[in-house]
Amino acid sequence: MRRAAIAAAAGILLAALAVWRIEAVSTRILEARYPAPDNPLAVAVATSDAKEGERLAHLNGCTGCHGRDLTGGVMFSGIFGSRLVAPNLTRLVRHRSDREIASAMRYGVKPDGTSLIGMPVGKFIRSSDSDVAATIAYLRTLPEKPDATPGTRWRFDGRVLLTIRMFLPETALVDKSRRGPRLTPTAPMALGAYISQTQCSICHGADLSGDPDEHSPDLRVVIRDYPQARFQHFLATGEGGRKDHDTKIMQEIVKRRLGFLTSAETAALYAYLKAPVPDAGK
Repeated sequence: MRRAAIAAAAGILLAALAVWRIEAVSTRILEARYPAPDNPLAVAVATSDAKEGERLAHLNGCTGCHGRDLTGGVMFSGIFGSRLVAPNLTRLVRHRSDREIASAMRYGVKPDGTSLIGMPVGKFIRSSDSDVAATIAYLRTLPEKPDATPGTRWRFDGRVLLTIRMFLPETALVDKSRRGPRLTPTAPMALGAYISQTQCSICHGADLSGDPDEHSPDLRVVIRDYPQARFQHFLATGEGGRKDHDTKIMQEIVKRRLGFLTSAETAALYAYLKAPVPDAGK
């Protein structure tokens, strides 16, 4: 009995230490402060760009996380009550400056210096300043609506995921060297390269050669099977994909996001993907 009591006490102590460590590590992650970026937005936000910003908000998947009317959406819900929420943008923009919104979008830094979690800053750091400004202009036109869901809450299950790095602070991950251009390119090849980095590289990798973890193919190989008209039709409708390749994921992405690409953008992307890759050794 004495041995059993000692073993039980040791187990309780170890469990308490584990809980303490989870609490300490997760709190350190959540409360870590990061410096605000020096110049998160290099162009002015203009109301005349709001219509384009609406298209970009759909293209970049804002409604996928923040809800169809951008009033908030649950990204993760744990069995012990944790909840990771993409906030209500119709309310948030009324309490943030353009600089603060751009800092959050592109670098994951909140006004208090803590990091966002779950924000796809890898996409928005590649976006042009003009595209980010247009998106902000659109958000500022939205009428304020009530929150669709209560805010983020970190309970034990969520803190475990933070501790084992299933959730990561976006600010610590963002590659600042990949910041996009000041203005969105207009020349076809430059525009195609820009679209490939802001839309395709998230799943297919920075060099577009595919990502085994994402089950995504090499785009420069896949493009060989697509005449331009078929490629543009596929990105506009999700229809007409390769019969020997699983395009169900792409069909869903087209439905939610890529269907908002313009014909000029898809033509530019096609031309860029079909062009020979420069020899890095020359």
